[in-house]
Amino acid sequence: MAARRRRSRGRRALFPALLCWALSSPAGAGALLQVGPGKPYQTPSHAAQHARDGDTIEIDAGTYHNDFTHWRQDNLTIRGVGGMAHLHGDTLIHNGKGIWVIDGDNTLIENVEFSGARVRSTNGAGIRHQGGDLTLRNTFFHDNEFSILSGVNHQARIAVYDSRFWRQKRSVRWSHGIYIGAAGSFTLVGSHFTGTDQGHQVKSRALQNRILYNRIEDTPRGNSSRLIDLPNCGRSVIVGNDLHQAATSLNYNAIGYGMEGCEGRSARQRQLYVAHNTFVNEALAGTLVSTTGNGTALLANNLLYGRGVFLSGEGSEQGNLRLPLSQRAADGWTPRADSAAIDAATALPPAAPALAPQQMFRPPLGTMPRPADGAADIGSREAPSR
Repeated sequence: MAARRRRSRGRRALFPALLCWALSSPAGAGALLQVGPGKPYQTPSHAAQHARDGDTIEIDAGTYHNDFTHWRQDNLTIRGVGGMAHLHGDTLIHNGKGIWVIDGDNTLIENVEFSGARVRSTNGAGIRHQGGDLTLRNTFFHDNEFSILSGVNHQARIAVYDSRFWRQKRSVRWSHGIYIGAAGSFTLVGSHFTGTDQGHQVKSRALQNRILYNRIEDTPRGNSSRLIDLPNCGRSVIVGNDLHQAATSLNYNAIGYGMEGCEGRSARQRQLYVAHNTFVNEALAGTLVSTTGNGTALLANNLLYGRGVFLSGEGSEQGNLRLPLSQRAADGWTPRADSAAIDAATALPPAAPALAPQQMFRPPLGTMPRPADGAADIGSREAPSR
């Protein structure tokens, strides 16, 4: 009788595990693992222990406190459902790296929020990326030491779309809004950066960079450094961005290129293209682009409100326009009806990559089509039809 009772208890103990397996069993290429109250997995870290290559992890909206996760699988899709899945830390992260550590290749993360990342070394990240390709859509990083901190992988492609990066700050040193290491390529589209403390809002050492249709701005008394820093060059295209530096910014250069040297980069990987951006500079002086390290730049059809120059270093300029701050429109970015920027863009060199903007930043997040009504306007935004 005792033996039968022990076997019965064993069957009952086995049932929850079998239920979890059944609910997450593969349907086609991968399984669906559901996370949240009343779901087979209570936390993302619990799901990570059972996930396999190719799985999809759906995390119910809500806040998951001090749940730190190491994702080692390839071809994962991880998404919040019913709203943002918020991963919040209010203690030092035991892995010494980040709220999520990504080791796998071809990872997609959607609708996830990260805050409060802190580690003893003050390099705590919402995501520490150590793997291959990584794509983020509609993610929100705020009040971390770093948002995303990636390592060296010249094959990795990192892409960020429609995401927010607010108030990254460290207690003893500067922070960066996002820090991409020596990746193969970095793409940033339709995203918003603000409130970075002392460091650069966007920093990338990737071999190729495409920074398109974002809003990167200081707070009214912000103390960030550069808005975009590409310290080791890389073939880079910066098009259609709304850029703003406060009078209290710690650096008069909005964009730095090759400032730490471009050794090991080919001639092609020392080329920077900056077109159709609007730069609002509230400081007494400023430079849109500063180049060194044998990098060269082409600046075309950029609009500068305020004082300053467009280029310091090697490169060429065409079709750029500087206007006083007093001529800004009510929204701060779109040319006024009487602006000299309207219909004034010059034709771009045929040898350059595609620099004509197709989109504009859509507040508060994402992009929208840029109207094509006659000649293009100078700057990041097209004025309404007159």
